[in-house]
Amino acid sequence: MDDKFLTQRIVKAFRHIPPLELPDAPVHAIKGLSEHDAELLYDSFWVKTVRDLADLKFVHWAQEICALRDVPQEKIDMYGFQDKLNKAYEQTSIRTLMKSPVHVLQGLSEGDATRLEEAFRVRSVKDLANLKFARYAQEICREAYKDLSAPIRSDGPQPLQKSEEPGRWWAPFIALILTMIALLLLAYFAPICFPGDGPPALETSSEGNTEVARDDANTDMADSTADASENERAPTIEKEDSAANSNPSADESARNSTESESQPTPDDSSRPTTDSDHRPGGTYYVQQGDTLTDISRRIYGTTGRWKEIYDANRDKIKDPDNIFPGEVLSLP
Repeated sequence: MDDKFLTQRIVKAFRHIPPLELPDAPVHAIKGLSEHDAELLYDSFWVKTVRDLADLKFVHWAQEICALRDVPQEKIDMYGFQDKLNKAYEQTSIRTLMKSPVHVLQGLSEGDATRLEEAFRVRSVKDLANLKFARYAQEICREAYKDLSAPIRSDGPQPLQKSEEPGRWWAPFIALILTMIALLLLAYFAPICFPGDGPPALETSSEGNTEVARDDANTDMADSTADASENERAPTIEKEDSAANSNPSADESARNSTESESQPTPDDSSRPTTDSDHRPGGTYYVQQGDTLTDISRRIYGTTGRWKEIYDANRDKIKDPDNIFPGEVLSLP
C-alpha cells in the first residue's frame, strides 16, 4: 500500500501498522469513522475489526442488488434473493428495492436500521451499498491480501485443528483397542468354528509375509490311510479313500475361510475423501484440518484460487483464515 492510499483511508494513529495487519485493526482505524460509530456497528452487527466490516453480509447483499440496476427486471431471477430479503419483498423489483429501507434485508432489524441512520445516514439499500467506510474496509483487505497465495494467520486464538480438538487425541487408541478385541474374539471362536485339530497354523517367512502352513488334517488323514490294514474289506477301503479325497477340499475351504477372516477389514469410514468427490461448480464439505489454500490446491491444482472460494462463500466464512469442519462451501 502506498502512502496516498493509507492517508485517504486510515487515520494517522494507525498508519504505522504493517499493511498485512491492517485488516485486524479496530474498525475506527478507518478515516472518518469514530469510536462511537464503531460501538454502534458492534451493537448491531458484532463488527470489531476492519475485516469484519469488509465482510458484513448486509453490505454485500445491498451491493449485489445495486449491481443489477441496469439489467431489465424480466431477465433477473429473484430466486437468488430468496434468503436475502424479507418474504414480503422477495418479488419486489430491483429499482424499488434500491430505494427501500435497509430493513428489507433479511436479518437486519428496524433497530439496526435506526443505528445505521444515526451513525452513517444510511436510509436505503442504495445508501448501504455505497457506504464509503465499508468500501474502504473492502479495499484495505483487498490490498493487504492481493499478493498472497493465502491469508496471513493472525496471532490471536485460532480454531482448534484436528490435533488440538479436545477428545480427538484418543481416537487412534480406540481404533487400536477395537482391533485387538477383534483379534482376540477371532482367536477365541476359531476352535469352535474349526473343531478337531483347529484351524490351519500360519507361518511367517523371512520377508515378513504370512503364508499358510502345511495342513495337519491332510497329514493325519494320509497317515491313517497308509496304516490301514490290507486285510480290510474292499468297501471299507473305498470308503476311506473317498474320505481322504474329499477332506482336502473341505480343509482347503476352511483354510481359505480362516485366511479371509484373519485379514483386516478395511474401514470405509476412515477412507479419505478423494479429489474426484468434489468438482468446480459443486459443493465441498470442509474436513478437519482444511484451509482455503488446501481446498484450492485440491480442486483447481493451485493455491492461488483460495480467494475465489472465499468470495463465493462470504455469507458463510467470516474470516478466510478460519473455516470449520462440516461447513458446506460452494465451488466457483
